[in-house]
Parts: sequence; structure tokens; C-alpha cells
Amino acid sequence: MKAIDIGTRRECFFDDYLIDTEKTTAEFMVHQPTRRETVMVNNLPWEGDGSTSQHLFWDGQKWHLHYIGRKMDNATSKDEELLYVNCLALSDDGLKWEKPVLNICENNGSTENNILSIRNRNNDDIISTVMSPFYDGNPNCPADEKIKTIHVKHLPEHFNQLWMVPSSDGIHFDRDKAFLVDEGGYYDSTACCFWDNETKKYRLYIREYYLPDEYKNMFKSAKDEASYTYYRKRGIAYMESKDCKNWSKRKMIAFTNEVIDAELYENKIQPYYRAPHMYIGFPTRYNGRCYNGQRGWPKNMDEMCGKEARQKRYEKEDRFGVATTDCIFISSRDGENFYRHDEAFMRPGPENGTNWKYGDRYPAWGLIETPSPIEGEQNEISMLVPEKSWLKDVEVVRYAIRLDGFVSLHSGGKEKVIITKPFTFRGENLYANLSTSAYGYMYFTLTAEDGTTAESYEIFGDDTDKKISFKEPEKIKELQEKTVVMTVKMFDADLYAIHFGK
Repeated sequence: MKAIDIGTRRECFFDDYLIDTEKTTAEFMVHQPTRRETVMVNNLPWEGDGSTSQHLFWDGQKWHLHYIGRKMDNATSKDEELLYVNCLALSDDGLKWEKPVLNICENNGSTENNILSIRNRNNDDIISTVMSPFYDGNPNCPADEKIKTIHVKHLPEHFNQLWMVPSSDGIHFDRDKAFLVDEGGYYDSTACCFWDNETKKYRLYIREYYLPDEYKNMFKSAKDEASYTYYRKRGIAYMESKDCKNWSKRKMIAFTNEVIDAELYENKIQPYYRAPHMYIGFPTRYNGRCYNGQRGWPKNMDEMCGKEARQKRYEKEDRFGVATTDCIFISSRDGENFYRHDEAFMRPGPENGTNWKYGDRYPAWGLIETPSPIEGEQNEISMLVPEKSWLKDVEVVRYAIRLDGFVSLHSGGKEKVIITKPFTFRGENLYANLSTSAYGYMYFTLTAEDGTTAESYEIFGDDTDKKISFKEPEKIKELQEKTVVMTVKMFDADLYAIHFGK
């Protein structure tokens, strides 16, 4: 087996890439984020209970949060002229947000609002549909195109196009420079695009429908409208480009491990900023509650929170009342093949009257590293999540998780072991993101092909970058660039990531 060269990069245990799965007894554990505070309430007259589709990015000076303002009754009414508006909020730290007065769009006789564009039923303005913006990190990107947004152009007979429009500031978009990215697909949820500095290409993830194998003989394709209600499923398609203008044909992403047959969309795929050779995503998982090819009212719904509002939605369209959504975690090393954990990363949570519905757990695209609210603790990763949609003005809530903390290799009340595949490294010290109980422990051993071995002392604690103390520390330097295998004995502990360095 050829050794994996990890150099000094951070290796997160989101997948089994570095793990000898036949010898490892520790198990993957998905960790759910902690609910923090509400950072923004979308209660302006043009916002409301449908203020979702959120994209978050740093432009070098401020955090941008783009989102739609919408009343959900508008979205389900054929008579309503105003469907939604695209809005902007800004922040210096990702914790305190303001809605700037942009004076761009007139709404109810005034331009004193944070509206970037307005979507009317017959409006074909290229930036009127839902915005999916990103900051273009390509060093060769012109300064007046550093922010780009992706939009869907809806054409007759369900034929759609995907367009990209550049901007210098994320506020004023140059329609004259808009260009076509793709056409003929289904793009009715947010697209996720970014410049990948590791491979020097753009990556784009979009919604696509597919037909499960058992239905392929029933329909010509997933474009057949007869397949829509109960048969075709939501999935994630991928495209790439070297210049952001010429794109590869879209194709479905693949999963490298065995997974359940679940519908995924709102993929939120992005490079992981602490380990940019890895890509992570937080797709929403859709459960339409279909039984024997049709959708009914499950008896359990009679005992669920929000029954009255749920029944009203069900009367408009059955899936609005019975469908539920949550969020899972996926990761990739090539941007096309993903390792997937089917245990929820974000569950709908304790029933409170505003959750357990279609539209739960749609986190914003983008992550923010923020200080811990507990003095002395290390930074955490913050995610913004809209809550209370369909029912009340949307509240944007901050959720937090430890650095690299999405997935760990875990040992509970029995000693387990992690054994890696052969790898090489550079650096004089080993650092680990780990957590143990007071009684828990870890022991790290590095063994080279020539028999040279470095053994650690007992390791315990809770630290995102703990230096591992070895009995003979000089041996780590000796092992540099040799092929080694790492063994970790652990009890009541979690190992999130490792890296070597000075």
C-alpha cells in the first residue's frame, strides 16, 4: 500500500481516508451543534416567515448575509404578484448584524430598505430570482467581479437556465456582464459555488432530480412531470470550471460509503477553511412521508406540535403539511465523491410549535469562527440557521460547534483503538484535537517500517490543538518522511483531527 503523504496539513476524521477500517474499533460519531442566541429577526414588512435561502461570506472587510424576504402565503398563491425580495445584512464579527439602507429598490413607495432586487411573478430581471452569492478567491479575478451571484432564469415549459452575475461590492450587480452557466436543469434551491485554491478551479453544486432505479422504466426521465409528486427524488449535481465561464456538464455527486436512499438538497457544500483540501456540506434531508406511492396524513401528526397550522398547509398542498426536514454532514477530498453520515447533524429538536416541518434545518452557506462565550475556552465555529419559517417572522439563530468538531472517532466505556493506513509526515511535534472524560485517556504510538517506535505518555483533557507528549520526543524528528502507522488506544474519548508541525 502506497503511503499517504499528509505533510503538515490538518487531517480531520470526517471520513475513513486515513483509517485502516479493518483494524480500527473506534467508531465515527456525528456531533450536533449547540444552539446559541438569536442574532437577527426578519420582521421588516418585506421579510417575514419565508426569509430563508441564506448565503454568508466575508469580503475582506465585512460579513455579508444574503437572504430572501418572503411571506409564505405569497409563495403558494397563484394570485399574489410579489413573490419575494432579495435582502442584505452586514456584520463586522458575525454576531451583531445590521440591515443597511441601500436605496436601490422601491417598496411601498420608499427605497429606504435593505432590498437588492424584487421578484414579481412576471419579472425577468436577471438578478430577481434567489441570490446565491460568493466571494471569488481567484487571485486573477478582476476587482470589479470579486463577488458573484448565481440566478435561475425561468423559461416556458419548465426549461430553466443558470446565470452568473458579477459585482464589485455584493450590492450593485453588473447585468451587462451576466453570463450563462448551464441550462435545462432544476435549480430551484440555492446553488453553492466557490474558487478552490487547492486545485485552481471553480466548483459548483446545484439541485438536480433523479429517478431511482425501480422507476426508470415508468418514465422517460426525471423531467417527466408525471414523476414529480411521488417518484423522482432530490439530489445534488456537480459542475466545475477553470475560468468560471466554461463549465463541465453537470453530473450527480457520488457517495463512497453505503448510505440510505434519502432525498438531499440545499447542499451547502464549501471548502473547510481549517483543512482546505477537504470539502464539507450540510445538505437538507427531505422526508415527504410517501406510503405505497402516495402521500397521506400520518396518524402521528395528530400528536405533533403545530397541528392546526400543519393541517392548513396540508390543505394547500399535502407535502406542505406532512413533509419534514433535517440536516446531515458530508465530506469529500476530490469534490465529486463524498463520505456521508446518515445520522442527523441537525435534528428538528424538541417540539415547540414552530419546528418539525418542511423547512427545518436549512443552515446558511458559510462558517464563521467566533470567540467562545465562556471565558478562557477556545474559539468555536458558528453557523447561522433560520427558524420559525411558515409560522412567524424568521429568526436567524447562531449554532456553535467546536473547531473540527463535526465528526470524531469515538470510544465510550470500552477501550477502542484507531489504526491508520501507512503515511508520511513533516514536523517535529504531533498535535491533536481531542476530548476525554476525567477518567478517559489516549495513548499515541508511531511505528515506522524499520521498527522505530515513538510512544506517548497518557494523554487526557479537552483541547482543539493539544501537543502530544512523547517519552522520547526526539524520535518524532527521526520519523519525519519515513512511512509510519499511528495507533491510538482510547477510552471514553473523541479524536477529531491531527496535524504535525514545529
